[in-house]
Order: sequence, then structure tokens, then C-alpha cells
Amino acid sequence: MNNQRIQITNHSDRTVTWTLERPDGRANVIDQLFLDEMSHALDELEGDKLVTALLIRSGHPKIFLAGADLTTLSKLGSEDLQNLLQYGQDTFTRLSRLDLTTVCAINGPCLGGGYELALACDHRILSANPNAVVGLPETSLGLLPGWGGCYRLPRLIGLSRALPTLAGGRPVRPKNAVKLGMVDQIVSEESLEQAAREVLNTGKASPRLHLDNLPLIRNLILFLGRRSILKMTKGKYPAPIAALQVIRNGIGSGLSKAMEKERDGFLKLAKSETTSNLLHFFFLRERAKKVPAPKGGSDLPSINRVHVIGAGKMGGGIAQWVASRGIPVILSDLSPDALSLGLSTVHSLLAQASKRGILSSLSARQSMDRITPVCESVPIREGDLVIEAIVERIGAKRTLLADLDTRSPVNVPIATNTSALSIDCMGVAMENPSRLGGLHFFNPVHRMELVEVIHGQKTDPAVIRSLLGFVNRIGKRAVLCKDSPGFLVNRILVPYLVEAAILWEEGNDPRAIDRAMTGFGMPMGPLRLLDEIGLDVAGHVAKELKFRLPRLAAPPPLLKQMNEGGILGRKSGSGFYLYSTNKRGKVHPNRELLKLCRRAKHKSSISEMSNRMNLVMLNEAARCLEEGVVDSPKDVDFGMIAGTGWAPFRGGPLRYADSIGLRSIAENMERLANSLDERFEPCQYLLDLARKNLAFYSESTYSISPLSSNQKERITQ
Repeated sequence: MNNQRIQITNHSDRTVTWTLERPDGRANVIDQLFLDEMSHALDELEGDKLVTALLIRSGHPKIFLAGADLTTLSKLGSEDLQNLLQYGQDTFTRLSRLDLTTVCAINGPCLGGGYELALACDHRILSANPNAVVGLPETSLGLLPGWGGCYRLPRLIGLSRALPTLAGGRPVRPKNAVKLGMVDQIVSEESLEQAAREVLNTGKASPRLHLDNLPLIRNLILFLGRRSILKMTKGKYPAPIAALQVIRNGIGSGLSKAMEKERDGFLKLAKSETTSNLLHFFFLRERAKKVPAPKGGSDLPSINRVHVIGAGKMGGGIAQWVASRGIPVILSDLSPDALSLGLSTVHSLLAQASKRGILSSLSARQSMDRITPVCESVPIREGDLVIEAIVERIGAKRTLLADLDTRSPVNVPIATNTSALSIDCMGVAMENPSRLGGLHFFNPVHRMELVEVIHGQKTDPAVIRSLLGFVNRIGKRAVLCKDSPGFLVNRILVPYLVEAAILWEEGNDPRAIDRAMTGFGMPMGPLRLLDEIGLDVAGHVAKELKFRLPRLAAPPPLLKQMNEGGILGRKSGSGFYLYSTNKRGKVHPNRELLKLCRRAKHKSSISEMSNRMNLVMLNEAARCLEEGVVDSPKDVDFGMIAGTGWAPFRGGPLRYADSIGLRSIAENMERLANSLDERFEPCQYLLDLARKNLAFYSESTYSISPLSSNQKERITQ
């Protein structure tokens, strides 16, 4: 048999090795062919009574087994999906029942179905590489483990440990994995295979007894777990509760019954809209790894060093992230105090990463060593990338960029980390503006995976290719935007925040405004978000957008009063909320603001407020397509979820709009435009789609010119 997924090696000591490897070098995933080859390999082992042990290893240098092939899985009908689930369960059960010792040598990510395969083995040896994560992330995709994970994990580590792991869906790093009992031991990368081979001689694993799996205790754990899950998910994500129910029904049952419950739970979730939306976001993330790069121009040299100019919060965060990805960084600032603060930020972030097992202690020290702090100009050479991250003032940025332009080789790209200022306006100070592009990192850099890559009218396509390659190299995901006010995320986010402030000025309770959107699925309410951003920073961005887009609603005058009074949000101790936190960490509304806002004749309901704030976002998102800020609704949806946490279970603002119907949205906006303000007037592109009963994701949508010149016709007459 010419294997394409599992290479089999028979050894003279009567052991067998399976090497998981694809001939094309792509990541190892579980598909029909993988299961076919595994089933055939099991036939051989079951028929050969002389074999004493099986070692399963990966031939891929970075990945053990990434789980099911979701692209194929998402295209299967119910019957085919059920058959695949049954086939996988039966195959893994055969592995677990082999009358010989089975050991997994896990060198890299081992997730989902990959970890379910490992669970079916007797022993699991894990590399100490921080990237060698294990776990069952299916619930984060709206699914649950369907190849025995719900049955085997509680029996391996106990219900009290298994339930948070299953419900949370987060990959577990090596230190925590061995602490939880998910793997037997962790060893250095170099010693992995040797350690695994030594375990081959230890025999079959014995069943483990966990007191928390006994009826009385497990019922209490399941009760408390359900309450905790509902508090965490607010009822928006059904998969964790479904996984809990499958565990409840299976933990006291036999294998056959438990597997049936897993299949039934998986199939029910697979049909849900939430799962469809979460898988949609998964594929958007995969798509963002390979953003199509513009053609033209001569390719620039590979980037082998990065200059970060400006050692503030963003500069320090960028320097830390880049250095931890193996690239030398020169961190510069004219102020020694600012530079010292930037280095402190880097050191703190690296210490946190080491403590959480994201980086080893050695890797953290090596990352710190890659950063060279300077307070003066440093020669820039070929192969460098320059990222300016100084104060958000266009005059200061122009002066710096003009200086960088004169002292940098012509093939060195220069990027600005501006969040809203125009690339083209900054480029006028440069003799060679074609080398200037935007790299808008989001705060905090170490947590936010999105980077907006901005191309101005004069930006060389080769510069954009270089920036996109750099973003991918450092493990971030890009959205390519044209230079326009606010780019993509802030362009959509700012009108939403301004609308929240208008609702507050009308006399609505800040907590009610925030509840309207956290209830919708946002991770944080808009007024609380304004406090976190800083009212001065948010006011600056809103003012810039209003100047460049006069049609946008102006921020309420009372926000200016708050700024002038030093009420800036969390950093000043008070904003819409007070931040002298009590022991439980709760915050309370700032009652002093009641003196500033007028009494409303009619306070809005939760649904009315949610409707208004959502509609201004949807309208601005449609405008981003209308004006060609990005090329696809997929860019909008990925950017908003990755950049703001926009309710992932709804699939993104434009997918959500499609689910409601664009005609309904346009009619709703026109009613608000008539009763409240013209800021709710739907844009022409939205009206065009609504009139033709199309959707943003319709194939025929792309036949409509984004810059339609047709006379605007209202939906409601």
C-alpha cells in the first residue's frame, strides 16, 4: 500500500513506528484517507501477535496532528458526517484496545482529533517546545469532540480538570498539560523520540480512578460547571453546555452508549447557525494568513532587522513581539526616560510570557537580548524595516519620516503605526513616498492578532508585499486596506462609540448602554471601551475622522467637557465609570456625570439602543466596501472580529446583516433617519443591494459597482 498519510516502519526489536507525514509537506490532518490508512495499519497490528509496542510520531517538523480537516468536514452532508464520526470513533477504539503498548511522541500542536488519537494511546510524551500545545478546541468552533474526547479525557484526568478544558476549548501548553495529567511527561525537543522509545517498554497503562468521577461528586461538579459556563458564555455559545451534557450522559455509561451520545451532540451542533458562523471566522483567520499581495515593482531584500522608533506603549509592545519571533530590534527614543519605560514594558511582557509557558525562560532571555536600546540615530542598512510609533501628531510624524527618508537606503520600507492619520498626507514630506506604508498594530500587541496593512496612492506594491510577508512571519494576521479615514476597524468602530456617547448624553444609564451591546455579544460595552481607550485618545481619533468625513456624527460636546475636566477614563481613575476598584474588582458609574447630561424625555430601551449602535456600524461597514477600503466582506468581518472582538458567534457585521436581510436593515435605517437624524441614512451601496434583494456575500454582489453613481432611491417611500 502506497501510504500518503501514515508511513509504517517495522523494527527488529518487534516494535512498530507510525510516522504521520504527508508527501507534500503540508500539515497533518485527519481526513478519510488518514482513517483508511490507520484502519489498514491496525489490521496489520491486530494480525501480528509478535509486535510488542507501537510508537506514533510526526514527520512534520512543527506539527504532530492538527485535528480534522475542517474544509472537508464543513462540506459533508449529515449522513456522510455521521459515517465519518462513526468511522473515526471505531478506528480510535481499535487503537485503544490493541494488546500492545502504544505511545505518542508529540513534537508540536496536537489538537482536536489529533489529541483524541493521543487519548486512545497508553502514554503521551510531549516536547517542551511552548508551541507543542495539546487540547480539544472544538467548543471554540461551536462543536464538541466527536472521536472519543468527551469519553476519554474525564477518565484520564478526572471530571473537575476535564470539564474546564473541554468547555473552554483553549490549547494547553506543556507545563500545564503535564500538571493536569493530559500528558505523562515533557522532555526537550532533542530527547523526545528517545524518551518515547524508553516508555515503549513500560507496558499498557492501567485505568485511573478519580474520586470526582463518582456519582455524588460528579453531579456537584456538573451543576457548578453548568453555572460557570452559562456565566462565561451568557448563553450565546451552545457548544460548551452541549459538551457538558454529553459528558454527563456518558461518564457513567459504557463506551458504545457514550460514543453514540458524542455523535448525536456533534451532529446537532453542526447544523446550528452559531457553529456555521464560528467556522466562518475560522476560515477567515486561515484566509488572513495568505492575503493576496499586489503585483508590480522589484522585490525588496528580506527583512532581517527592525527599527522601532518611539518607545511608548505601542513601540515597546511591537519591539517585544518582533524580538520574540527571532528578529533583532533596535528600539529608539529621544527621551532616555521614555526608552527606559519602553524596556520595562518589554521586560514585563517577556516575564509574563515565560510565566504562562508561552516562552521558555531561555527564549525570553534571548528575546530581550535581541533588543538594542538607543537614544540617538542609528545607521539604517539594506534588509532593515523601519516602524515609526511616535506620538499621533501628523507634524511630528512628517518631520521624522522626512529624516528617515533621507538617511535610509532606497530599498528599505518605512511603515507608520498610525491608527487613523493619512499615509498620503504624511508621505508629502518625503522625497520617496513610494516606500511608505502603514502597519497598524492593535493594542495590546501581544494579545491582538490583527494588523492593518495600509497602502497609500503612491505606495510601491513591492513595499506592500514586504509588509504582508513581515506580518505573516511574526505570526500576525493582516487585512489589506487602502489609505482612507480610520482605515477599516476605526472607521467602523468610531461611529459606534459616538452613537453610544450620544445615547448617554440623551440621559440613558451607562450600564444600560453597555448591557445593550454585551447582551448582543460584544466582549465589552462601548462606554467601558471608551474608558479603556482613553477619552482623550478616542476624542482625537473621532475629531480626525469627523474632519475628513464631515457627514459623520460629531462627538457630543459633553465629551469635550469631560476631557477638559481631566475625566479621561481608567488612566485618570474616572470616566463613565469610577476605577477605584473594590476587592471584587467591580466598577461603578460616575455619578458626577449626572450633572453634565440632560434628562431625556424618553429613555431608550435596551433593544432600541442595540439597534441604533449596530446600524451605524453596519452602514459604515457597507461604506468601506462602497469606497474600496477593502476588497471583500470577508475582510470587514475578519477585521472587526479580530480587531474589536465583535460577536464571533454572529460571524461578523456583514454576515450578520445578511442573516437579517438588507432590505429590512435599509428600511429600519430610513425610519431612524426620518425620526432621529440623517446620520442613519443608508449608504448607496447598501440601498443597491437591498433593492435587488442581494446580500453582501451573494456571488452576484460583485457585479455591482461599489462606487455606484445611480441616483439614490429610498427603500421606503
